[in-house]
Amino acid sequence: MACAVALLAANAARAPKKITPAVPNAAAAGAIPTGADSALVDELKKGGYVLYFRHALTNWNERDQTEGDFSVRANQRNLSEAGQREASVIGQSIKVLEIPIEKVLASPMWRCRDTAEIAFGACDTTGLLFWKGPTFREARIKMLSTPPAKGKNLVIVGHQDQLIPIIPGLKHDQLAEGDALVIRPLGRGKYKVVRQVTPYEWAQLAGVSPPLPVGQAETAPAAEPDSGKSLPIR
Repeated sequence: MACAVALLAANAARAPKKITPAVPNAAAAGAIPTGADSALVDELKKGGYVLYFRHALTNWNERDQTEGDFSVRANQRNLSEAGQREASVIGQSIKVLEIPIEKVLASPMWRCRDTAEIAFGACDTTGLLFWKGPTFREARIKMLSTPPAKGKNLVIVGHQDQLIPIIPGLKHDQLAEGDALVIRPLGRGKYKVVRQVTPYEWAQLAGVSPPLPVGQAETAPAAEPDSGKSLPIR
């Protein structure tokens, strides 16, 4: 009996330890505050935040044909005319509000690139904002948890699907097209979601004409039943 116990103990000592992925402190109590006010703008003017925008409104009659084919616009879901207007209003609003931007990163999908370029003039694209899996998830966590240059803010334009796994409390389509999460990097893989802001709220704060009257924006179709096939990146 003693020999058997000793053998089990030895095997346990040799067995690899289970690795538990780190979970960031992304949102207090799983609730994401909504709305924007002058106090938020004053904080953003000081810098130190990440503004994560989901791409602007898209044409849902189009579909992504080939995952990871970033070059061919015709094989992707693209911004609608309303989305182009929405991106323009976002950029105008951020400029009028004098929110300082360090740099702009975007997913290489055209709807994200177009949103970033229409709103902010230029961007750097990175597949880290598109691909899924543990390595890319950890890279996105690092992006959100690393403070930008002093007195500046980092802008990211991406998709909601890649954000949901690393933002506790964020539900599917809760972050509408064009909406932004204002995130405070805390370092060492941690960050806190401060606010969710719509394009209309940015425009109202800046005194800019809104993208479209509320209620007239295009909406995504209802979720498709699970057919075993991968759903389009949103």
